[in-house]
Amino acid sequence: MAQSSIITGQYVELTQTPASVGDRLFAAIIDYTLLSIYSFAMSLVAMMVLDAIGTGSDVVTISCLVALFFPVICYYPMCEIFAKGQSLGKMMLKMRVVMTDGDTPTVGSCLLRWILYPLDTFLTGFLGVAFIIFGKHRQRLGDLAAGTIVIKTSSDKYDFFSVNDFSYVQQGYVPTYPEAASLSSRQVDVILRTLYYPDYNRRGELMYRLAIKVQEYLGVQVVGKQYADVFLNTVLNDFYYYSSTIEM
Repeated sequence: MAQSSIITGQYVELTQTPASVGDRLFAAIIDYTLLSIYSFAMSLVAMMVLDAIGTGSDVVTISCLVALFFPVICYYPMCEIFAKGQSLGKMMLKMRVVMTDGDTPTVGSCLLRWILYPLDTFLTGFLGVAFIIFGKHRQRLGDLAAGTIVIKTSSDKYDFFSVNDFSYVQQGYVPTYPEAASLSSRQVDVILRTLYYPDYNRRGELMYRLAIKVQEYLGVQVVGKQYADVFLNTVLNDFYYYSSTIEM
């Protein structure tokens, strides 16, 4: 299975598996099926509403139709923005849209993928499919323009974690590395992705390399004989501790 190497902002290489064209087409079929069912139901609702209020006003008719079918028109960007890069079809097939650096897709990238979708499909005879098949990272034109990639997700551990997993919520917690307060949300995201990296055999190596980078970036020395995972978790706890105590 083809894989794509991602170099993060901390110069750590993470390997993701791009979704195949078959997976993406099957996810699209699921999405279109659900949208067709919704559209049929909304068509019945629209007929009943328009029959009740009358069709004398074009403005009323258009407003009613737009309100009912807005979720269909904006389905993909809404899903990718609010569901962290997943439509219902992608969710069922365990796929996700991410930025090429492994980060969560931005609002702008989701909108750009949506705007260019017709160019990848109907307007060019499904040229985007050819780009997915023959491209190195299986990106369609919209992905290339938006800086995104569709990957397979083999683990849900990173996507669903509780705030209670962090030690900083314990009463009387004393931070170890005050420098952790200077980390950005994107850098914290890299640490989280590394700690929950699905390939157990590579996770140790990635954590070790990232721990060195974090130490260099923060200018800190490891306290005691901390392993890489312990150090990174400590940095995370300290970051969240300082973030939670910032006065607004």
